[in-house]
Parts: sequence; structure tokens; C-alpha cells
Amino acid sequence: MDVRALRYSLAIARFGSFTKAAESLHVAQPALSVSIRKLENELGVTLFVRKAHSVEPTVEGRILLSRAERIFNEIDSAINEIADVVELRTGGIRLGMPPMFGLEYFPNLIAQFHAAYPGIALTVIEGSADEIGRHLDAGEIDLAMLESRRVRPQWRQVQVGKEEMVLCVAPDHPLATRKSIPGSELDRLPMALFNGTFIQRDILDKLCKRGGAKPHVVLQSNSVGIIRQAAVDGIGAATLLRSLAAAPPPLVPISFEPKEMLKFSLCWRDENYLSKANRALVDFAVKLGRLR
Repeated sequence: MDVRALRYSLAIARFGSFTKAAESLHVAQPALSVSIRKLENELGVTLFVRKAHSVEPTVEGRILLSRAERIFNEIDSAINEIADVVELRTGGIRLGMPPMFGLEYFPNLIAQFHAAYPGIALTVIEGSADEIGRHLDAGEIDLAMLESRRVRPQWRQVQVGKEEMVLCVAPDHPLATRKSIPGSELDRLPMALFNGTFIQRDILDKLCKRGGAKPHVVLQSNSVGIIRQAAVDGIGAATLLRSLAAAPPPLVPISFEPKEMLKFSLCWRDENYLSKANRALVDFAVKLGRLR
């Protein structure tokens, strides 16, 4: 079986077009078509069917594509593992995380990690937990930083830190003198809240439900900066990590009753080989978490 034909098949399935697949692979379309035809003859099946404006894999084609992806994942893992035996190579780490980690925790980690491993470049993308999960499953990132409750069972994970989720208000807010607050006292409280893609919103909704409370939502956003500024401006109380309350301009943090702790983990797909560069970041984050 020609390995190139397998790569061609994956490209055709990805683009839904022989022409676009050939362009992406920098090969002539006739050569690509001949290669697929030979593979079909070898297997005795039809791998793709032409629709009005696209090409789709047959049932047999989907089976082959599934196996082909595993084959190339294994090949890539073998190449990476062999390279890493020699040394901790200079290279890259692709990491995804929700925005709440990008303001305080991760910038500090990046600075210290770069000082220890200046040859390793990091690419960081932000998104909701669901978005980051899809990136990880698609192999578009190597690692994901997520709250432990958002880690899927099929992934491997290691906890690297934890922090308290608190109610944050401006210094002149009526609740600013409180040290803690139960969910029942959030009823009709003006609040600036994250949307439903954030773990903080999920936790708050459950806290309010237990306390029979319904906050008055005056602002909803997926931007940490906007939510924090709304609390600073007195538009509404917000749920943030305690570390974000201390950043200028400062907010007053109020613990929930009982305290709500967020545990965050670095996770990766179990079937993928974790390169030395990625392993170095995981180990570094674990060590840093123990020192915090």
C-alpha cells in the first residue's frame, strides 16, 4: 500500500475536493487521482463518491481514513520520540486555555519557563473550554489548560494549581465590608457575569439555585477584561479569581459560603506522545504550583 495515497485520501476528505487536495499537497491532480484509483483497485472498494459540489468518502473510505489518521499519528509520535531521545530540542509548544488563565497565572508561568528554556517557543490560543477541547481533540494544540471539571475522561491530566473564585466588588460597594457571602444573598444583586461557556458562571448558577437566589444580570460577556472593568466601575458584582481582584485598580474580594475553589490542570490526548518540550512545561508548571 502506497503511504502517499493514504495522505492524499486524508487531504481529499479534509477539503472535499480532489482539486483543492492536490493544490494543498502541491501535486498534479491527475497524479493524485491515479494514486487514489490504484489504492481503490488494490483494496477492491470505492473510497470516494462525487456529489454535486463536493467529494465524500464512502463507508469503506471512512474506515480507511480512520486507520490512516492513527497511522500518521503513530509515525509523527515515533519521529518526535526519536528526536527527543537525543536532546530537549528547540521547538514549539501549542497550548490552549480559557481567558481567565491569561491575565495572571499563565504570564507568570511563561516568564519563568522562558528563562529556563529560552529555545522553546510557545503558541497560546484562548477560547471557551468547549473550544479548547475541540482544538485538543483535533490535534491543533498539544496541551490544554482547563479547570479540572472540564477535563474529558479520555484525556490525561495533571493538576498544576488552584485558586479561589470570589465575588468581586468596587471598594464603595455596599457589600465591600463583607468577608463572605452565601448564595441566598445574591438574589436581585446587580451582577456582571460571564456567559455560559465559563466555569465561573456554571458554579454561580448552581450556588444561586441552592440558595433560591436570582441575581439581576446587568451585563454578560465572554471577556474577562470587560467583566472586571464593570465591577471596577460599579456596574455590578463579578465572579473572578482572587488574584485578579488584587490587580490595579483593586477590587474587594468576598469569599462564597462555602468557599469555591477552582482547580486547574494541564491535559493532553492520551494516545499522543508528549514531546520533551511539552513534558518540560508540564513538569515546570507542577513544580511552580507546589511553590505557590
